[in-house]
Amino acid sequence: MQDRHSSAEGRGLDAAFNRVLAAEAEARDAIARCREQAAARVAAAEREARAIAQRAERRIQVAHRIADRGIERGLAELAVSGDEAAAGPAPDAAAPDAAALDALAAALAAELTTPFPGSEP
Repeated sequence: MQDRHSSAEGRGLDAAFNRVLAAEAEARDAIARCREQAAARVAAAEREARAIAQRAERRIQVAHRIADRGIERGLAELAVSGDEAAAGPAPDAAAPDAAALDALAAALAAELTTPFPGSEP
């Protein structure tokens, strides 16, 4: 009788042990899938970060070109007005119009802050 109990207990223990081993295998598979998903997400995030950095760099370069053009234009205007000042005041020269100066300043600000055509993705 004890052999039957030992045999039945042995089969029960074997079955329980097999369930534990199967659960461990499932857990290992789940962990492997999670690692693969995490690696894919990290790779996608890195690609997105590189794309953002490239767009930002392009925008910075465009802003620099716009600023450089504005500076060159301003320097050219200063050189012209400097030449005129050296020649002496014109007889009919008037003080600059404040509204015109404000309009020029607004136009320059808009040029410096407006995206350059083709710079946006």
